[in-house]
Amino acid sequence: MPTSKHDFAEGDRVRAQRRPEFPDGTVLRLMDLGYLLVRWDSDVLETAHHSELTKVANGAPQK
Repeated sequence: MPTSKHDFAEGDRVRAQRRPEFPDGTVLRLMDLGYLLVRWDSDVLETAHHSELTKVANGAPQK
């Protein structure tokens, strides 16, 4: 299957760019087509596209 290029890895801390009310989360698995399985800190599991996420370090988004 085709895959998308991104800089995310399993274990990365992430934030949903367009959903500021969402808690931060952790990437659990890299999936096909640029999707990631994320466990949000509220214990919700969700697939999210890498283009919708930003990495977080020490509570601040990384660029």
